[in-house]
Amino acid sequence: MKKLLVLGAGIAAAGSAVVIGTGVASSQPVDMSSYNVVGEPYMKAIAILKSQGVTTQFGGSFGSVLPQSQCLVNSQKVTKNGKMVLMLDCSQDAADQLKDSAIPGAPSVGSNGVTTVTPTPVVPIAGAPGAGTPPPA
Repeated sequence: MKKLLVLGAGIAAAGSAVVIGTGVASSQPVDMSSYNVVGEPYMKAIAILKSQGVTTQFGGSFGSVLPQSQCLVNSQKVTKNGKMVLMLDCSQDAADQLKDSAIPGAPSVGSNGVTTVTPTPVVPIAGAPGAGTPPPA
């Protein structure tokens, strides 16, 4: 009977150690250097960081070609309080980078907030319904 009691106490102690160890591990600070949003548009960078639970702060910008929401994140740093400070590039170079990386026909939001969609022509496939041939009978 004593062996069973000692065995039960040992299992309970081991279970407590696992629970306590897990609590300590999950309370460790997050490594903020793993959140790299350099090169992303400002609004997208904020959304990415917000989804990860990171608060952001505007750290300034240079250039005036792009509206703030479309400026590219040029650099980032973490404050003592754990906030991610984002510095922006709103120059013509950033506008050219955005233009080069844009998907043809993808929606684009202008500085006035109007979304423009460019239609993409579709080449008909021979024999496909609607391609100038009647559907198969």
